[in-house]
Amino acid sequence: MKRVYLTILFACIFAIGAQAQTPTPTPSDPATTQGNVSRVTYLDVKTGKGTEFSNFMRTNNMPLLAEQKRQGLIVDYKYFGKPTTDGPGDWDVAVMITYRSYAEMIDANPERGAKFDAISLKHYGSAEARTKAGDLIDELRTVVSSHIIREFTINPMKK
Repeated sequence: MKRVYLTILFACIFAIGAQAQTPTPTPSDPATTQGNVSRVTYLDVKTGKGTEFSNFMRTNNMPLLAEQKRQGLIVDYKYFGKPTTDGPGDWDVAVMITYRSYAEMIDANPERGAKFDAISLKHYGSAEARTKAGDLIDELRTVVSSHIIREFTINPMKK
């Protein structure tokens, strides 16, 4: 009897091991198709600074993003407003910048970085003016959070 139990035990262990070695089949019809990648930054505009913030975005942020899009460095950019609040420190404005892939968004490619740098230097005129603008925007808003999201399309089931 002991021999029968031992045989069954080894058969079960063998079956589990064999199952673990069987590769999971890749579906011929994936559930989704991956799309562009975006960074969404949520901003809390400081009290009484709404007009200055809007003017800064129109004068500086929008032209820079438009030129980056024109040169193919980004796919698109969008602004969103939130008409309600969950309390102090909640976000008012969201800025979404869209890239083709994760690699484009986080790649430390020197050539690509040089293009971004050239666009901002041309706009501001000097590195000092660019730094001053960065200091100004910090006085107008607080970054609440920033998230990376990926667009995807849900594929229909094949029959």
